[in-house]
Amino acid sequence: MSGPGMRAVLRREGFEANAPRALAATGLLGDRASHTLHSGLANGGVALTAAKPPERAAIEQLARGGLVAFRDSEDVATLLPVAEGFALGPEDPLAEAERWKLSKFQYVQSEGGEAVARSALGLAMVQIHDPAALALMGRFSVATTPAEALDKGDLGNRGAGFLGLLACAGILLPCDGEGRTADETDDQRRMWDFHELVYHSRSRLGRSGFRVGATWEFRDEIPQPPILRDSPWRDNGVLPLYRPTVLSRDMPLFEAMETRRSVRAYSPAPITAWELGEFLYRTMRVRAHVKSGDYEVASRPYPNGGGIYEQELYVTVEACADLPRGFYHYDPVAHALCPISPPDADMSMLIEEAVSATAGLGRPQILFTIASRFGGFNWKYSAMCYAAQLKNVGAIYQTMYLVATAMGLGACGLGLGNADRFARMTGHDYATEGSIGEFMIGRPL
Repeated sequence: MSGPGMRAVLRREGFEANAPRALAATGLLGDRASHTLHSGLANGGVALTAAKPPERAAIEQLARGGLVAFRDSEDVATLLPVAEGFALGPEDPLAEAERWKLSKFQYVQSEGGEAVARSALGLAMVQIHDPAALALMGRFSVATTPAEALDKGDLGNRGAGFLGLLACAGILLPCDGEGRTADETDDQRRMWDFHELVYHSRSRLGRSGFRVGATWEFRDEIPQPPILRDSPWRDNGVLPLYRPTVLSRDMPLFEAMETRRSVRAYSPAPITAWELGEFLYRTMRVRAHVKSGDYEVASRPYPNGGGIYEQELYVTVEACADLPRGFYHYDPVAHALCPISPPDADMSMLIEEAVSATAGLGRPQILFTIASRFGGFNWKYSAMCYAAQLKNVGAIYQTMYLVATAMGLGACGLGLGNADRFARMTGHDYATEGSIGEFMIGRPL
C-alpha cells in the first residue's frame, strides 16, 4: 500500500504526544532520524514511496499502535489501523485480482461528521472525506474491475487510491474466476451472520479500536443512571413475597451442579407463590446498595460486571398457586411483585414464544424476562457493553439453575425472546430498556 501519493500522517486523537516515545521504542532509527520522521508525520505526512526500509518499518509499528494513519493522494479517504496485526501489504493491493467485491461483513456508519467504512474481519477502517466515494463503493456490490467502477463513478481516477485503501482494510475482497470472494467460498465465513461477526469483532480486544472497556466517556456529561429504581408499577399494588430464613436443608453445591438439568416438561400441579418467593429471594434480590462519592454499586446473589446490576426482572405467571395469572415486575429491594397487566394477547404470545423456544417440549408455569437498563452499562463502558450484559445474563442463568435444582424445581434457560413484544408490554423505549434473556421454571413431572 504505497502507491503514488500515499502518505503516512500522525493521528490527531490525543496520541501525538506518544509518537516520539513510540518511535524510540522501535529501535529502528537513531535520534536524528526519529525526529525527522516524527516532524514529517506531524506536518503534512510522509510519502510511503519515499520512505526508506527502516522508516517504513517504523511507520508500520506506529500504525499498529494506532498512532499513524494513511491518506490517499487525492484526500478522498484516510485509512485508520485498529489492530496490532495491521501490515502495509503490497504496493498495489488491487493487483491481486482482476475483479473485486464488497465483503459481506463490511458496513458504513457515521462518526464525527464523516462516513466510516470497516469490515468485521478488517484490521483497519476507512474514514471517507468525499461523499462521491460512497457511490463508488456501491459499484462493488457485484464483482467488478476497478477500471470499470472508476470509469462509471464521479471520482474518476481520483478514486484509485481510495479503492486501494478499501482493499487494505478488507472491505473490498478479491474475486475468483466465478466472481466469488472468500466470504462465499470459505465454509467458516459462510456460517457467520453479518451482525454476529461484527458484534464479536467490536466487543473484543484485538480489532475493535482503541476505546474499549471502562472509559467513563459520559462521566462529565451525564449523571450516573441510578443503580436501583422504584418500580413504575407500585401504584398498581405491591404483593410481598416469602423471605426464606433457613437454607441449611440445601443439597451440597457440587451435587446441585452435577444433577442440574434443563427441565422443559412440568407437572399439572403448579408451583406455589411460597416457592416463587424463595426462588426470587435467593436469585434476584438486592443484598446491598453502596454509594461512594458520585458512584454507586449494588450487590445481588449473582456476580455482575462493575457491580452495576442493570437488570430488571419481569415475571409472567401462567400457573402459580395463590398468585393470579398475569404480567408482573419484580421489585428486588422490597422483594415483591408489582402487577403490570392481567392476561392479554401479548402475554399469551409471550408464553407461546417460550414454548417455541423449547421446540414445543414444554410450557412454562413461570416465565422470567430479564431486561437491561442499557444506560447503566453504557455510561461507564465502551465497545463491550452488550457483550458484558449478556455475560451477566449467563451468570443469572447459572444462579437460577442451581437454586432451582436445590429447591427441587424444574428450570430451563431459553435462547430467544421477543424484544419488541416486551417493549410494547412495558411501554419502555426499545433502546432504553430491553429484554435480553428469558428463563422458565415449574414443578417437574
